Amino acid sequence: MRTMRLFLLVVCALALASNALAQTKISGTLDCKKAELSYAIPIPDLEGYAFSMNQNKCTWSRGFWIQGLQPTEFINTPFIDIEGASGQITAKGVNRYDNGDKTYSRSTGISDLKASTSSGKWTYTGGTGKLSGIKGGGTYTCKMESAEVGAGYTCEVAGEYTLPAAKK
Repeated sequence: MRTMRLFLLVVCALALASNALAQTKISGTLDCKKAELSYAIPIPDLEGYAFSMNQNKCTWSRGFWIQGLQPTEFINTPFIDIEGASGQITAKGVNRYDNGDKTYSRSTGISDLKASTSSGKWTYTGGTGKLSGIKGGGTYTCKMESAEVGAGYTCEVAGEYTLPAAKK
């Protein structure tokens, strides 16, 4: 019985190790244009407080290839809770690839409007086609063109992903 437990423990450890080895690192530079859709709603009687939401169309100027697929466009839709010179960001993103497949992501972070920067974490929430079942996430740091709501920005994005094993 003790030998069986030891065997099961070793098998579990090997399974976890092989899963960790299957993660692939990914990084890239994202360039986003000024938002075509942009909304800011000030909070009455609270100077410097507002909610904003916009949608930016972006391109990858460097990297973010997955399984040989080249990213063609990233659409980012952030919601920002602005409090003076800072903000809490929650965003949803859709990454489109050259074969038509997509990945979906969610990010959260903080914004420093004085420094025109933002940073945070992102995770994959799904994918289509060859990218179906994608898991992973990482970090981002961005420099905004200005503190204006909906301004363009450039981000450095890094992380890792795993895809389910191909079905036989």
